[in-house]
Amino acid sequence: MYPAFVLFTIGMIVLGFAHSGFTLLLAGVLIGLGFGNMQSCTQAIAVKLTPPHRMGLATSTFFIFLDGGLGFGPYLLGLIAPAIGHSTLYIVLGIVVLATAGLYAALHGKKASSAHSQALAQ
Repeated sequence: MYPAFVLFTIGMIVLGFAHSGFTLLLAGVLIGLGFGNMQSCTQAIAVKLTPPHRMGLATSTFFIFLDGGLGFGPYLLGLIAPAIGHSTLYIVLGIVVLATAGLYAALHGKKASSAHSQALAQ
């Protein structure tokens, strides 16, 4: 997850400073790699933490919230963009992604690393 957070953050910041076609494409590649890997990892985590008889519920809940975020997020950010500008918006969103990495580490990262350590010990 952490490389995905870093790639997504860098991509958003590059997008905030993009003034040429090359930097726009570079930002797109970084954001695509970061977000694409993040989406796959979060779905895998949701399924892994769920008992087998509730996997369908976990998967559908995951996609409901993903679709909700992808639907309402741009609408709400579109209301903010005229006030602060698109460049600033992308830079702020990069910082939000980085803060989310900290939230992930606090809520799930410790569990994942302790489970990994226990698996290696066996």
